[in-house]
Amino acid sequence: MATVVFSIDPDLCGPVSVGTVRVIRTLEQRLGLSLSDALAAVNRAVFDGEIVRVPAPSEGAARQCVAALSTLPRVTAEIG
Repeated sequence: MATVVFSIDPDLCGPVSVGTVRVIRTLEQRLGLSLSDALAAVNRAVFDGEIVRVPAPSEGAARQCVAALSTLPRVTAEIG
């Protein structure tokens, strides 16, 4: 099973993360995650400093997700 591995260099404004909506939407659209699952993954990356691994439904979906995430500032993504 393909996996998307990503991390985010957070841009925090107090207790709020700035610039993560596109990351959340990309995870939803490319990997079929629910909003709550996508948000939880992003929160782990931003607030816990975690390198997050998310299963992808296919190798193609993983490639598309990594390509989309790689265009976003402060996000590092690869297929794991």
